[in-house]
Amino acid sequence: MIGSTASKRSSHSTPDDVSAAEDVYLCKVYEDVVVLDLKADRYLCLLDAGAWLHPEPDGRLIIGPDGAAEDLMAAAIAAPEPTSCLRRVSKTPTTEIVASHKTSPIETLWAALQILEATHVFRRKTLEQLAAAAVRPPIFRGRRTTSAQAFGAYKDAVSWVPGEGECLQRAFILKRVLAGKGIHTDWVFGVRTWPFGAHCWLQIDDMVVGDTLARVSNYTPIMVV
Repeated sequence: MIGSTASKRSSHSTPDDVSAAEDVYLCKVYEDVVVLDLKADRYLCLLDAGAWLHPEPDGRLIIGPDGAAEDLMAAAIAAPEPTSCLRRVSKTPTTEIVASHKTSPIETLWAALQILEATHVFRRKTLEQLAAAAVRPPIFRGRRTTSAQAFGAYKDAVSWVPGEGECLQRAFILKRVLAGKGIHTDWVFGVRTWPFGAHCWLQIDDMVVGDTLARVSNYTPIMVV
C-alpha cells in the first residue's frame, strides 16, 4: 500500500530523540521514505519525505527543521524515545550460494520433511507472526552439513513438495530448513518504488541464498529478521 506523506511544516518543539515506533521500519529510497508497519502488515510510502526524514539503521529518525515529527508520532510511525528492540542490519550482497550436488537420499528426505513442517507453520500467519516464528528455529537434528550441502538438499527436495508459494513463503521455509542444520541466515525484506514493489530473501553474511544477486539488488533493505 502506498500512502502520501503528511504535510511538511516547521516544528518548533521537535523531540531531540525520535525513533521508529515499535514494530515499524523505515528506509529511504531515492526521494521517498518507505514504511513497513509489521503489526499492521502493510507498507506505506511517504512521498518526497527523503528531503527531511532520514532513517538510521538502528531505528533513529533524523528529522530536518522542516520535518513533521508530531505528524509522524500521531500516525504511530515515530516515537519520542528509542525503540526497545535491536534493529539488525544486513551486509550488502556481493555473491550467491552455489548448491552442492553431493547430497544423499537421506539428506533430501530430511529436507522434504522440514519443508512440510515449515509449510504447516507458515499457514494462516501474519507477517508479524512469521517474523517471530523465524527467530525460533526448530531443534537441530542429524549431522551438520555445510550451507551449500543443506541448500542442495533443499533444492532436490522442494521440487517434490507442492505449494512452495511466493517469496515470503519460500524464504521462510528455506530459513527453517537451514536453521534445522544449525545454519543461521538473515531474512531480508526489501522495497523499491515507481513502481512500488516488495521482496524478501535470505543471506549468509554477503551471500544471497535461494535467490539471485541481480534480483535482490533492485531492492533497498527495510527490515532484517
